Amino acid sequence: SCILRVVLVRGQGDHEGIPFSHDVCPTNYAPEGHQNVKLLYFKIKCLVDRGLILVGHSITKQLKYLNIHIPAQQYIDTADLYRPQHSGAIPPLQFLCPRILEVENVPGAHNDAVFSLQLYEKFLELKRAGQFEKTLKAIHSE
Repeated sequence: SCILRVVLVRGQGDHEGIPFSHDVCPTNYAPEGHQNVKLLYFKIKCLVDRGLILVGHSITKQLKYLNIHIPAQQYIDTADLYRPQHSGAIPPLQFLCPRILEVENVPGAHNDAVFSLQLYEKFLELKRAGQFEKTLKAIHSE
């Protein structure tokens, strides 16, 4: 059976990048899977209701699975930010991390959450410098 894994890390402050929640939910219809998904749903809903912005790689798919509606201005999907124009292909973290962050992506949910946050911060940095489009074109033309 498949699992839904969600790690929440702090996005700013003294504890930036430090996880404060790690949930693993089976996606089958077993009672324990349903309870875990329900708890995760309410945890995310509480954070969103407090005005937090969620950042993740392919977070849109996770939100869809959880059947939770979050206003578009309250979540950022790094898969969409780094998706090549005119393409439906989602660039995986294993592709983006060495090219954008200059680090190898070490598999693991905590690392994925931290790398997603770092990709978003790099996106902002490149946008401010007027280099994002050029960088996006360069990595996808390799």
